[in-house]
Amino acid sequence: MRKLFRLIKFVVKWLVVIVVSVEVLSFLAITVSNYILYGHAREGSRAVYDAYTLFLQNTGVRPTVFNEKSPDARRNKTVWMFGGSTMRGTTDHDDRTVASFLAKDLNSAQNKYRVTVVNFGTNSFNSLLETKYLQKQLVENPDAPDIVIFYDGANDAKYFAEHRTPYGHHGYRRVRSLIESYYGSWFGLLKPVTAAVYASFTKELWDKINQVYLPVDENSPLLTQMVDLTEKRYDFVNRTAKCFDAQFLLIWQPIIWVEDCTVPEALKAKEKGIVIDSERFATVRKNFATPYNALSERLKEKPYFVSFKNALCGRTEAAYQHDGVHLTDEGRNMVARRISALLMDRFLK
Repeated sequence: MRKLFRLIKFVVKWLVVIVVSVEVLSFLAITVSNYILYGHAREGSRAVYDAYTLFLQNTGVRPTVFNEKSPDARRNKTVWMFGGSTMRGTTDHDDRTVASFLAKDLNSAQNKYRVTVVNFGTNSFNSLLETKYLQKQLVENPDAPDIVIFYDGANDAKYFAEHRTPYGHHGYRRVRSLIESYYGSWFGLLKPVTAAVYASFTKELWDKINQVYLPVDENSPLLTQMVDLTEKRYDFVNRTAKCFDAQFLLIWQPIIWVEDCTVPEALKAKEKGIVIDSERFATVRKNFATPYNALSERLKEKPYFVSFKNALCGRTEAAYQHDGVHLTDEGRNMVARRISALLMDRFLK
C-alpha cells in the first residue's frame, strides 16, 4: 500500500511539475513575442469593462483635433469612426490620427459643411465589437451621426486565424471561459480554477500557433461561415445607420502583406520588419491574407464597401510601421485624404 501511495505521489508531483513548466514556458514565449512584435510585454492596451462591448480603452474616446462647428446647425455634419488601433492611432499625438487628419482636410476644403469627427477607434477591436460599440453610442448618445465609418480588415482576419471561429475577438477564450467554465466539465465546480486554465498562457500559446504556423484552408466551411456572418453583420450596420438617417461606409484597410503593387526598394527597406521580411512568417502573412481577401471578395459589390487595399501604393515616404499593419504619420494622412475625397464625393456635396 505504501508503494502505491508513493507511486501516486510521484506521478502527481511530476504532473504538477510538467503543467507548471509548460505554463511558464508558454508565458515566456508569449511575453518575448509580444516584446518583439509590439515593444512591450502585453498584447493590447489597458482596458475597462463595458457591458455592451466587453471592454473599452481606459482613457476613453480619443480626442480629435481640427473639428469645427457652424452657428448654422444645417451646415454641421458629424462623422463617427470605428476601428481598431489603426483607427485610434498608434501615435502619441492626437493631431496625427486618421480622424484628426480627416477633420483637418474636410474643414479646410471648399466645403459648405463644418465637420465634427469622433474617433471611436479602440485597440484590438474588430467588426464584431465595433457593431456593439455603435449600438452603445446610438442608445446612449443623444446626437446621432450623419456618417458612420468602419475601418476594418486586419483584426477580423487576425482573430479568425487565431481562434478559428467566426465569433473571434480580442480575449475571446478568456471571456468565454468565465461564462462557460461552470458547466463545461465536472471540474467546473471549481469555476475560478477552470476559468484560469482556459485563460492560461498555455492556451494563448496554442492560439498563437494557430495564427503563425497552422495554415487557414481557403476552402474551409468555417471560413465560409465567417464570411457569411461578417457580411450579415455589415448589412445590419448599414440598415441600422439608415434608421438614424445616417450613411454607412466600410473602408477595407490597407495592409502591406496584401498589396499587389510595386513599391520602390528604398521604401521597402524603411518599412521592413521581422514579420514582413522573414520567410519564416510566410504562414502568418497568408493567414491574414486569406480571410482578408475572402471578405473583400464577398463585400465588393456592397454600396457601402470601399477597398483601400492598394491605397498606399503611391507613397513616396514610409507609410507602414514595421508590423506591416499600423501606419506612420504619412500613412494615416494618406488614408485620411482618400476618405475625405470619398466623403466629399458621396455625402458632402
